[in-house]
Amino acid sequence: MNGTPLLRVEGLTRHFPLGHGLFGRRAGRVHALTELSFTLATGRTLALVGESGCGKTTAARAIAGLYRPDAGRVLFKGSDLAGLPRRARKDARRAMQMVFQDPFGSLNPRLTVGAIVGEPLVIHRVGTRAERRARVDDVMRGVGLDPRDGQRYPHEFSGGQRQRIAIARALVIEPDLIIADEPLSALDVSIQSQVLNLMKDLQEARGLAFLFITHDLAVVDTFADEVAVMYLGRLVELAPRDRLFAAPRHPYTRTLMAAVPVPGRGKRAPGSIPAGEVPSPITPPPGCPFHPRCPRALPVCRAEMPELEDDGGGSFVACHNPEPPPAFMPAGNIR
Repeated sequence: MNGTPLLRVEGLTRHFPLGHGLFGRRAGRVHALTELSFTLATGRTLALVGESGCGKTTAARAIAGLYRPDAGRVLFKGSDLAGLPRRARKDARRAMQMVFQDPFGSLNPRLTVGAIVGEPLVIHRVGTRAERRARVDDVMRGVGLDPRDGQRYPHEFSGGQRQRIAIARALVIEPDLIIADEPLSALDVSIQSQVLNLMKDLQEARGLAFLFITHDLAVVDTFADEVAVMYLGRLVELAPRDRLFAAPRHPYTRTLMAAVPVPGRGKRAPGSIPAGEVPSPITPPPGCPFHPRCPRALPVCRAEMPELEDDGGGSFVACHNPEPPPAFMPAGNIR
């Protein structure tokens, strides 16, 4: 097990069939996720970023076992989850918990907060009733909630408090990995920083690994160790956070960077957003999916899908004509 990543995703693919058309023929399928591969080490954070509809949530749910992939493997602590016996798979799922985007929709409104947080302990038959109650109280304190509020219901709490409840529910079973799917997007900006700081503190104290799904690059810059950029269901760039922000190689990554507002100056590079719309995932273009909007597109981009390749400097990029690397790469973030 020494040197084995906590999570390894290999060629994960998930397409959704559409309804049937004339004469019962299938109308097509949505190419939500295609050949996603990456690794995540214990105690580290990988941010999966991209525009809405790029496949981030599909990836999160497929990794968590909520969707059955069409192809590919998810290996957790070196074991292929799909090939494990039922009991072993349940134990693995216990060590991998998920925090959903909507902090209210993911909480059962008919259960008290104490019952919601303690539900994983009941499902996995952990401890006696008294021991479960003590653990629930302890984890609620750990996320900044009063254990006495365990008798209240989700609708009695603010959005930020509800997300803390969701995090407490994920933590109570003492997982090794938390998959957080846009956990801040439904919260006010002032609350986002509180929840983000909470997650950072919990990671440091417990050695948690995070797969952090987001479209907000400002959040990525403060929380992630590595960043994986997705476009139209495919991984187009994977790099350490500082390197990606200092010198993005893929034209789409540069597009995302250009859209990040800078205080006092608006966007980073006004006018740099490429023309056109994101292609339909039902009929993705041939070759590189970004070529219809790419300012660096070559004829080969329209015909051949680029492979995700190591650029020799610690980054992986899927592009036939990537941005050239800088002559000198400084240590740390230069922004």
